Amino acid sequence: MIVDVSRLSLLGEGTVKRVYALPDDDGKVLKLIRPELVAPDGGFAKHGRLKRAFAQGVYRQFRREIIQYLQLSKAAYHQQTTFFPMETPYGLVPTTQGLGLVTEKILGPDGLPQTLEALAAAGALEAKHYTALEQFFDACADLHLVFGEVNVAGLMYTESRSGGPEFVLVDGIGEKLLIPVRSWFKSVNTSYVRKVQRRLMGQVQALVQAAAQA
Repeated sequence: MIVDVSRLSLLGEGTVKRVYALPDDDGKVLKLIRPELVAPDGGFAKHGRLKRAFAQGVYRQFRREIIQYLQLSKAAYHQQTTFFPMETPYGLVPTTQGLGLVTEKILGPDGLPQTLEALAAAGALEAKHYTALEQFFDACADLHLVFGEVNVAGLMYTESRSGGPEFVLVDGIGEKLLIPVRSWFKSVNTSYVRKVQRRLMGQVQALVQAAAQA
């Protein structure tokens, strides 16, 4: 069965992907690569022919996320846990706009999506948010969760997933480097996680200050 995207409700979009509601499963969302970015050969239209020929083309976005989830699940096998500081990918589905990735839906306490960016820009960050954010980065370093291009819009806040305040990564997941040194070496990855943490906290503080001055 092919999912007809024209019948789905758009929940949001980023620079590369669009996110749709799934009418038959309120706990999941469907992610699609924005079709206007895709060349006829399945690579990104902005890339040259050689780069477009790389394996999986635009679907490398999905591949990185699935591989990262599998690696985390393997490392945590003895704990029998399947929840990590990243969204849970549930699988690939054919759609009228190519392959889509079905993932866990992350919602805030009000039942709506809450990104770190939106919370900071609204001046709504409280002590519980900062604590949850620190715990997020500590967990990513400890679990060896590899970042791609993480930004303040790719972190979602929830209190229903684990029963308490929590940030979950929904974008920028997985190794992007041609030589995957962050995947190979936990110490290298930890250093990068902390670098991203410092950068994002700087962006958060700038948003908070702008909100206070508005």
